[in-house]
Amino acid sequence: MKALLGLGLLLPLVDWAMRWSILPACCQVLIYLMLAQGLNLVVGYAGLLHLGYAAFFAVGAFSMAYLTSPQSPFELSWSFYVAVPLAVAITTAVGALLAWPTLKLRGDYLAIVTMGFGLMLDPLLRNYDDATKAITGMAAIARPVANCPNMAWYYVLLAGLLLCIVLSYRVRHSSLGRALRALREDSVAAEACGISLATVKLQVLVLAASVAGLAGALYASYLGTLNLAFPFDFNGSIMVLAMVILGGVGSIRGALVGGLTLGVLNLICIPKLIDVVQVQVQPWLARSLAGSPRLWATLEPWLDLSKAQFLMFGLTLVLMMLWRPEGLIPEQPVAYPEAE
Repeated sequence: MKALLGLGLLLPLVDWAMRWSILPACCQVLIYLMLAQGLNLVVGYAGLLHLGYAAFFAVGAFSMAYLTSPQSPFELSWSFYVAVPLAVAITTAVGALLAWPTLKLRGDYLAIVTMGFGLMLDPLLRNYDDATKAITGMAAIARPVANCPNMAWYYVLLAGLLLCIVLSYRVRHSSLGRALRALREDSVAAEACGISLATVKLQVLVLAASVAGLAGALYASYLGTLNLAFPFDFNGSIMVLAMVILGGVGSIRGALVGGLTLGVLNLICIPKLIDVVQVQVQPWLARSLAGSPRLWATLEPWLDLSKAQFLMFGLTLVLMMLWRPEGLIPEQPVAYPEAE
């Protein structure tokens, strides 16, 4: 964990020195990592399958836009430091409203209800654009400081990620964490021991929603403009779930490593590979095969790797799960000194 923190602190300086220009992609990776920590509370600690988690991210982002953008239908134009806590509070309230009808559900039924919420939000925002400004879009969303550079944004998002990690650690080593693990292992036995399953589920779902709201608010402020050309829909929920499962369900470090692996692969490595093939490999092959136009005509369509981006990403994910089916960093048992 300390090595990852040191690498994270030094990355902007390394990026500036090496001229990689990957800092914007790294900011998006940090958003993924925040969402992975939040979803790990639900899927990893409590063992509840949540398929609509990206919807809370969207609620946090649009709440931030409504509270700060001059083009907002509410015309509030509040500051960044006032709007971020309010956006988190709004997302937390929405999370509590969604959690209330699902307290008695488990397994596939809970997954279907949460998936329905995730699928419902996009058309709801789209069909009522006059009120939501979801298609028209909202610009000039408040930032910590005017003209905030990418390096400063990177450290702001890194601070948000550290806050999410501290929250996950505190939950893991608290009475709530013990209750969540009991719920995950055997809900009947946990209830027989006096654990209120409804209360525990409500608490973890609300905490996870607040983390997604924080990530959404920071992301909307980072973009500066917001509409439904949005990177997190139902597919975003599946992406974050894959990060948690790949890293190791219930593991804080696993959620970090899984999010880093998939985020860097999808946002940095594959796009860089596509650029190398298009800029260097493709012209070199065109010159080398100038005397064989039929062979070049057959080979050229296969060099367009942008069409195979999802294929490469999915194949890599399959291979990694075959190599480490329990996750890259499996969950370790928690030691309680008072129990010993």
